[in-house]
Amino acid sequence: MKKNVLFAAVAATFLFSACNSCSNENQQGIVMESETDSIYFINDSTIGDKQTFIFEGLMPLTNGKAGNTVLTIQTVNLNEDGTYTINTTYLDENSSPVTNSDSGSAFILIGIPNDSTAIVYELISDNNNPKMNFKVNGDSSLTRLNNKMQPISQNPAHRLIHKKSSK
Repeated sequence: MKKNVLFAAVAATFLFSACNSCSNENQQGIVMESETDSIYFINDSTIGDKQTFIFEGLMPLTNGKAGNTVLTIQTVNLNEDGTYTINTTYLDENSSPVTNSDSGSAFILIGIPNDSTAIVYELISDNNNPKMNFKVNGDSSLTRLNNKMQPISQNPAHRLIHKKSSK
């Protein structure tokens, strides 16, 4: 009888040890898989790439006219600060085409009077030109704002349409 009790105790200890080591191997395998998955995510080659966003359309000018405009914003993500270039062509009093170009820094502002969630690009010129503000519309178009953060024009044709993005 003593032999049976001793045999049962040894068998139970052996079985418990074997099951415990199996569960440790499974837990270690799960940890290794999650570490491997995170390595692939960190080494994703698209993270941090500079992107170019191009907007085109009619932009109201301060002299009451509108000009054909191409606005290019370069940034890592459209919702981050970056740089810009803007080219506007319009007709002067003699119906001669005039082209203005500018470049500088593009900053993201959140919130304007009467819209705390609005996203605004503030364009600060490298050439000491007056800063420009553009509100991002729900369709990814941009509307130019005055210094009081109000649209310069209510005409729906006076907005810049998002044309393309590239890396």
